[in-house]
Amino acid sequence: MNKRKVVLFSLVGVALLGALGLYWFEPTTTTMVVEVVEKDSDGEGHTLTVNNVMWSEGVFTLHVKNPSVWNLVQQGGPYSVTYVTYRFSEKKNLKSIGVFGEDNEQ
Repeated sequence: MNKRKVVLFSLVGVALLGALGLYWFEPTTTTMVVEVVEKDSDGEGHTLTVNNVMWSEGVFTLHVKNPSVWNLVQQGGPYSVTYVTYRFSEKKNLKSIGVFGEDNEQ
């Protein structure tokens, strides 16, 4: 009987840790229209500082992994962006960007 309790508690513990891990590491995807305020490139990577045009979230930074995408983006124009965030991080990673009002995304 003692071994059964140990196995049962172990299974319950693994299930709880798995559920918490899925909750903790699940990405949140957000799509919005933004205006690029500033472009910055340093040794760590490429970032875009953007102003949310539609909601009141205000100015925030998007991290761009692909330098060719970063090079094509220009300041001032409205862009439709999709970015990904995780619960454990404040970093917003750019997933896709396109000129607002056009069908093609980059």
